[in-house]
Amino acid sequence: MHDTAASATAHRHGTTTAEARQAFTGPLPRGAVHKAADTEVLLTNATCTGKDRYTIAALWPRDHFLRHRGGGAPSDPFLLVETVRQSTIYLSHRFYGVPQDHPFVLCDLDFDLERPLPPQGNSPLPVLLEAVCIPTTDNPRRFGMRLEATAYVDGLRIGRASLHWEAMPPRSYQRVRFRSTPTRTAGATSEGAEVTPLPPMAVGHCHDQDVLLGWEPDGVQGPELSWRLRMYRDHPVLFDHQSDHIPGMLLLEAFRQAALTVAPRVTVPAPRLWSLQKLSASFTSFGELDLPVTLHARATARETTGEYPGINVTALQEGRTLASAVLRGRLNRPTHPGREGDLAC
Repeated sequence: MHDTAASATAHRHGTTTAEARQAFTGPLPRGAVHKAADTEVLLTNATCTGKDRYTIAALWPRDHFLRHRGGGAPSDPFLLVETVRQSTIYLSHRFYGVPQDHPFVLCDLDFDLERPLPPQGNSPLPVLLEAVCIPTTDNPRRFGMRLEATAYVDGLRIGRASLHWEAMPPRSYQRVRFRSTPTRTAGATSEGAEVTPLPPMAVGHCHDQDVLLGWEPDGVQGPELSWRLRMYRDHPVLFDHQSDHIPGMLLLEAFRQAALTVAPRVTVPAPRLWSLQKLSASFTSFGELDLPVTLHARATARETTGEYPGINVTALQEGRTLASAVLRGRLNRPTHPGREGDLAC
């Protein structure tokens, strides 16, 4: 880590430069944040600073949530979301006594970036979260919390994020998980394997395996834009470890790809680049891995003068809503004219 980053971080949080360096020395054990690969661990340290208050250190080694792009690409806001998600798991085990075998259920989350994220340099980007945990249930058999976090890079506040989650014993989880399992429809295909993917550049990526949207089999589009969800169970990030349901981060990435596709259609003029600034999402049902999922997206009404309309995206499976979100972004012109999507593929 650069000395300037350590000094600025230490000054902002009232610690010594040596203490700041110690916070970013290396990733936590992967089991502490329920990851299978060391490379997917973002957290490096967490300390309690008061009742239900914590300072959390993280290193962002990639410029993008799914894969490295290079070329000085800006850091991905989903790295903030993943940092907060890993924080809820780690804090639950270390400070609240949640056993390691307890499954975690994501209920809702939101974030709001207040300034553009810095581009990735030659070394990992140090990020600090100041967080508070707020209990959300009095049920002694269930552990529910909301984490409210403010993020800092080099001592500058970059935004905030919030995540509500529950952790429960395996038996309780099994009852909740399978109490409303849908009936399989005859002829249903699994994982979107038969679905033709959108071009990677259309959803902000470079590789087919990162494309989560495919054309609906009949090719018919209604008043809302619709796609079929594509999943690859061997994806090194989205399926880092085994899951008995569709991961929440996979649905969020699919929502972002849908918003990237919709944004140019609802804004005039329509520059090529749309960068995500705000997201608010709720998760209402578990998604089955072997049943098709359809995503619907539409523009919401403008709430303030000069603000780009939000994109409302919903994921449906067998008539059930799995999750929904409103995403808001900023349209920018490419920094390298003539290069599609401004990607270094």
